[in-house]
Amino acid sequence: MTGKVVQFVCEHGAFRSRIATAYFNAMPPPGWRARSAGREPQAAVSPALEPLLAGTPAFGHVERGAPSAPGTGADRTIAIDCTAAADEHWVLTHRDADAGLRDELRDRVTALVEALATAG
Repeated sequence: MTGKVVQFVCEHGAFRSRIATAYFNAMPPPGWRARSAGREPQAAVSPALEPLLAGTPAFGHVERGAPSAPGTGADRTIAIDCTAAADEHWVLTHRDADAGLRDELRDRVTALVEALATAG
């Protein structure tokens, strides 16, 4: 695949970064795609992920493969609730694996998509 890559990183690459990636890839700005990564990668998707995204536009964009390692060829890296090296750090106010966390990530990703689309 060609184009620019935003990489979302969370502690294990199994939940927060995958939600962000799913929302981003459901509505990517032209020329962009996203992928998930973990500081300590976990190959399996968190069991809480798919039920939380079921019925959302992002559901069809949930990654089922292993997350990539942080910092590998990304044009922009966003660390979510972890201390990974990144261009930007998101500290979420919602801590539980629930609709509040999902919606906070959706809103942040939507703002990012709009900013990237506007930047050209």
